[in-house]
Amino acid sequence: MRIMKYLPILLLSTVTQAETVTLQVESAEKKTSPDTTRDVIDITLDPESRQTLADFTRDRVGQQIHLSVGGHLLTSPFLQSVIDTGNLRLSAGEDGFDGKSAGEIAETLNEGEALTLSDDH
Repeated sequence: MRIMKYLPILLLSTVTQAETVTLQVESAEKKTSPDTTRDVIDITLDPESRQTLADFTRDRVGQQIHLSVGGHLLTSPFLQSVIDTGNLRLSAGEDGFDGKSAGEIAETLNEGEALTLSDDH
Protein backbone atom coordinates (compact mmCIF):
# COMPACT_ATOMS: atom_id res chain seq x y z
CA MET A 1 0.00 0.00 0.00
CA ARG A 2 2.87 2.37 0.76
CA ILE A 3 4.26 1.86 -2.76
CA MET A 4 1.08 3.27 -4.33
CA LYS A 5 1.61 6.48 -2.40
CA TYR A 6 4.92 7.10 -4.21
CA LEU A 7 4.03 5.74 -7.65
CA PRO A 8 2.88 9.11 -9.13
CA ILE A 9 6.21 10.67 -8.14
CA LEU A 10 8.14 7.88 -9.85
CA LEU A 11 6.06 8.19 -13.01
CA LEU A 12 6.56 11.94 -13.18
CA SER A 13 10.31 11.57 -12.91
CA THR A 14 10.44 9.58 -16.17
CA VAL A 15 8.89 12.36 -18.27
CA THR A 16 11.45 13.75 -20.72
CA GLN A 17 11.98 17.45 -21.13
CA ALA A 18 11.44 19.12 -24.49
CA GLU A 19 14.60 20.35 -26.12
CA THR A 20 15.06 23.41 -28.29
CA VAL A 21 18.17 24.33 -30.26
CA THR A 22 18.98 27.33 -32.42
CA LEU A 23 20.83 27.17 -35.71
CA GLN A 24 22.72 30.04 -37.30
CA VAL A 25 22.10 30.48 -41.01
CA GLU A 26 24.85 31.52 -43.43
CA SER A 27 22.38 32.11 -46.25
CA ALA A 28 18.75 31.57 -47.16
CA GLU A 29 17.27 31.86 -50.62
CA LYS A 30 13.69 31.66 -51.88
CA LYS A 31 13.32 29.40 -54.89
CA THR A 32 10.56 27.58 -56.73
CA SER A 33 10.58 23.80 -56.55
CA PRO A 34 10.73 22.33 -60.07
CA ASP A 35 8.77 19.30 -58.83
CA THR A 36 5.81 21.06 -57.23
CA THR A 37 6.11 24.69 -58.47
CA ARG A 38 5.68 25.74 -54.81
CA ASP A 39 8.01 28.12 -53.06
CA VAL A 40 10.89 26.65 -51.08
CA ILE A 41 13.68 28.11 -48.98
CA ASP A 42 17.18 26.77 -49.49
CA ILE A 43 19.19 27.23 -46.30
CA THR A 44 22.92 26.91 -45.69
CA LEU A 45 23.93 26.53 -42.04
CA ASP A 46 27.19 27.59 -40.45
CA PRO A 47 29.54 24.66 -39.55
CA GLU A 48 28.73 24.68 -35.82
CA SER A 49 24.99 24.62 -36.54
CA ARG A 50 25.48 21.71 -38.94
CA GLN A 51 26.89 19.67 -36.03
CA THR A 52 24.12 20.89 -33.71
CA LEU A 53 21.52 19.75 -36.25
CA ALA A 54 23.14 16.32 -36.60
CA ASP A 55 23.29 15.89 -32.81
CA PHE A 56 19.68 17.02 -32.37
CA THR A 57 18.27 14.75 -35.08
CA ARG A 58 20.37 11.67 -34.21
CA ASP A 59 18.14 10.65 -31.29
CA ARG A 60 14.86 11.73 -32.89
CA VAL A 61 14.57 9.60 -36.03
CA GLY A 62 10.92 8.62 -36.40
CA GLN A 63 9.79 11.52 -34.23
CA GLN A 64 8.25 14.85 -35.12
CA ILE A 65 10.29 18.04 -34.82
CA HIS A 66 9.26 21.66 -35.32
CA LEU A 67 11.19 24.36 -37.18
CA SER A 68 10.42 28.02 -36.61
CA VAL A 69 11.83 31.46 -37.28
CA GLY A 70 10.95 34.52 -35.26
CA GLY A 71 8.00 32.77 -33.63
CA HIS A 72 6.56 31.56 -36.95
CA LEU A 73 6.20 27.80 -37.28
CA LEU A 74 7.63 26.81 -40.65
CA THR A 75 7.18 23.05 -40.71
CA SER A 76 6.77 20.03 -38.43
CA PRO A 77 8.25 17.04 -40.23
CA PHE A 78 8.68 13.50 -38.96
CA LEU A 79 12.38 12.70 -39.20
CA GLN A 80 13.17 9.89 -41.61
CA SER A 81 16.92 9.95 -40.93
CA VAL A 82 19.68 11.95 -39.25
CA ILE A 83 20.23 15.32 -40.90
CA ASP A 84 23.97 15.78 -41.02
CA THR A 85 24.28 18.18 -43.91
CA GLY A 86 24.68 21.92 -43.79
CA ASN A 87 21.98 22.46 -46.42
CA LEU A 88 18.22 22.30 -45.90
CA ARG A 89 15.25 22.84 -48.20
CA LEU A 90 12.00 23.86 -46.55
CA SER A 91 8.77 23.61 -48.54
CA ALA A 92 5.92 26.03 -47.97
CA GLY A 93 2.43 24.76 -47.28
CA GLU A 94 -0.66 26.05 -49.05
CA ASP A 95 -0.69 29.16 -46.86
CA GLY A 96 3.04 29.75 -47.00
CA PHE A 97 4.96 29.52 -43.76
CA ASP A 98 2.54 30.37 -40.94
CA GLY A 99 1.16 33.21 -43.06
CA LYS A 100 4.60 34.43 -44.17
CA SER A 101 5.94 33.99 -47.67
CA ALA A 102 9.12 32.07 -48.45
CA GLY A 103 10.71 35.37 -49.47
CA GLU A 104 9.87 36.99 -46.11
CA ILE A 105 11.27 34.04 -44.17
CA ALA A 106 14.45 33.94 -46.28
CA GLU A 107 14.92 37.67 -45.73
CA THR A 108 14.43 37.28 -41.96
CA LEU A 109 17.03 34.49 -41.87
CA ASN A 110 19.49 36.53 -43.94
CA GLU A 111 19.09 39.43 -41.49
CA GLY A 112 20.45 37.19 -38.72
CA GLU A 113 17.38 35.58 -37.17
CA ALA A 114 18.12 32.02 -36.04
CA LEU A 115 16.32 28.89 -37.15
CA THR A 116 14.84 27.19 -34.08
CA LEU A 117 14.28 23.44 -33.76
CA SER A 118 12.17 21.85 -31.06
CA ASP A 119 10.94 18.36 -30.30
CA ASP A 120 7.84 19.72 -28.56
CA HIS A 121 5.43 22.38 -29.77
